[in-house]
Amino acid sequence: MRGNVYLRTLLIQGARSTLQSAINAEPSRANRLQCWIIALYGRKGYHKTLIAIANKHARILWAMLAKEERYDASAWQRHPMNQRPLAGNA
Repeated sequence: MRGNVYLRTLLIQGARSTLQSAINAEPSRANRLQCWIIALYGRKGYHKTLIAIANKHARILWAMLAKEERYDASAWQRHPMNQRPLAGNA
């Protein structure tokens, strides 16, 4: 099974909107997600990019529901893999 048809439709519609926003964004002002989308679009094409965006949105939604958290666009900046090493630990 592929899950709820209506939910899948909403995720694809949201992905279309996100893709169009990324394509229309000024390259110098594009955020991290938009840069990823534009690069993926160049490599994989329109339809595969839509599915990848919808998948990313579904994973974000699942994580928010599972952890009972609100959306935080800057959460990735606090992740340990994105922290710079201290000067003495190099």
